[in-house]
Order: sequence, then C-alpha cells, then structure tokens
Amino acid sequence: MIKKCSYGVIISLFLICGVFIAGCSDQSPADTTNVPTTAASNVKYVSGDIIAKTASTTEKMLYVIINYDGSTDQYTRQLIYKNPDGSWGHFVNNGTEKVERTLVEKVYPVKIAHVAISAIPLNIATVSPTVTTTHSGNAPGISGISPTTGGSNATVSATISGTNFQNGATARLMRAGSTAMYATGLSVSSATEIDCTFILSKAEKGSYNLVVTNPDGQSDTKVGAFIVGDSPPIISSVSPSQGAINDTFSLTINGQNFKEGVKVTLVKSSTELVCTSPVSSDTTKILCDLNLQLGAVVGDWDVTVLNIDGQQKGTWNQKFHITNST
Repeated sequence: MIKKCSYGVIISLFLICGVFIAGCSDQSPADTTNVPTTAASNVKYVSGDIIAKTASTTEKMLYVIINYDGSTDQYTRQLIYKNPDGSWGHFVNNGTEKVERTLVEKVYPVKIAHVAISAIPLNIATVSPTVTTTHSGNAPGISGISPTTGGSNATVSATISGTNFQNGATARLMRAGSTAMYATGLSVSSATEIDCTFILSKAEKGSYNLVVTNPDGQSDTKVGAFIVGDSPPIISSVSPSQGAINDTFSLTINGQNFKEGVKVTLVKSSTELVCTSPVSSDTTKILCDLNLQLGAVVGDWDVTVLNIDGQQKGTWNQKFHITNST
C-alpha cells in the first residue's frame, strides 16, 4: 500500500512540472512588423523636401525630392524654380532623375524648404506662332537635338533632326522670362537635319524650348528640348591607362570641370565597373580605387565621369585597356 502511494506522489510531481514548463514556454514571438529597415532609418529626405548645398544659397532653381525607393536606395528628384514672389516654386518640364541616396545627401546636405508635390504647377514657356497667309510647303517638325545640354557661357555645336526643314530656316532657344538665343552658322544640310551653333553667353541655367521656323513662317516647338547647366566634365588623361584582371589599384583622372561629388566608371557594352571612393581634390583631378575583379574582361573600356550635381557626364572613349591576369 505504501509503495502504491509513493508511485502516486511521484507521478503527480511529474504532471505538475510538465504543466509548469509548458506554461513558461507558451510565449508569443516578438512583433517585428514595425521594425524599420537599415536603409529606411538612414533616409534623410522625404517627398517635397527642397535641398541645397548651403542654407544661404541664392539659386533660382534647386532640386526637390519626388520620392525615395528603398529597394534601390535611390531618390527621384526634379528641378524646381522660384516664383516671381520668391516662393518655391514651379516645374518647367516633367523631367525627373534617379540618383543614389548617399550621393544626393553628400552633395546636398541642407533642406531649405518643404512643399507639397501635388501643388507644384507646371509652367511651360509659350511661343506665339508667326501668322502668315502663304506657305511654300509642309510645316517643320522637330524630333530632337544633339547634344541636349550645354554649359552656361559655353559655345555648343548642335545638330537638329526632324522633317520639312527649308533653306533659310532659323532656330532659337526660348524660355519664359529670358531673351531668345538664336543659332548662328546655321546650315540646312537636308530636309531632315540642321547644323548650327548656340552661344550660351550669360544664359540662365534651366530648361529651354527649341523653335525652328521656316522662311514661309511655319514653325515647330519642342518643349524642354535643351538644358543649360554647368559645363560637363572633360577627361584629358587617365593614369594608369591599363590594368590586369584581378588587379586593384589607385586611378587618377585629369581634366576639367570636375565637381566635388562625382561617379567614375569603366564601361564596355552593357558592363560597368565602378571606381570606388572617388575624391575630386579640385576641378582638374580625381582620385579613386579601381578593382578589376568581378565583371572585368579583356579589351578597351570607356572612362566616364559623372558630376552628381547636375548629372553632366564626360566620356573618354576606349582609353583604358584591361589585360589578362599574370
């Protein structure tokens, strides 16, 4: 009888311990649905922030953040202009661009204002058509211009493509509030091509409409066809000019118009090698680190320099040669 009671006590103790352990382990996992990602916690700007290099900037146009894409860690930005009353602002075209978050925050460390993107108007310069009663053919049609950008105070040789261009045609760049800039040395090489030169002396930075007018008065306008900005980077030399696969070394790029925030790449077909940690000590020299491992193949590569501020790009075609590893 005593043995049976002992067995009963032992079994009861086991049951009590089992219930206690089960109760202690029955805990719900921590809720992590609202834990921010590393990239999101580092984002400095939000949609509607107007950003600048300094808080005391007097620029009449700056970038406004349209949105941030956490999957690519890139901002989408757009140029916004001051209104006549000094408030921000309005757009002159629908052009936006995506830029790496870290580069934007490095070059533009200051938020000077915030606006509601949905409330920003689009103000496009209008051009009054020339009235004429006699036409000698079809109206001209502009399909494009090359290049599409030029530095302020630069002289740009341009080619305008399109249809129905006539000998004696004129071409000009126009924007609201600015004097029209007429092309010089204009030559209508064919009904589909015009060669000319634009002298951008004292031209304000921003987007311009391109207008081509035939001698009979008929014209066509391409809105936002040309942008006046800072002069693009010019590459004059690269040292060293070659390297072997799997090499890692410092690359020096000499030239002109380099900005503080730059991106240096080697490009061959659709492959791009990024030169890391670029430093522009002045406007004429860039130092960066080049790793010829992943993606590097033997052959001649283009060297490109992109000024993050303004997105001007300069290219040195097939000037860097990659050889087999020794």
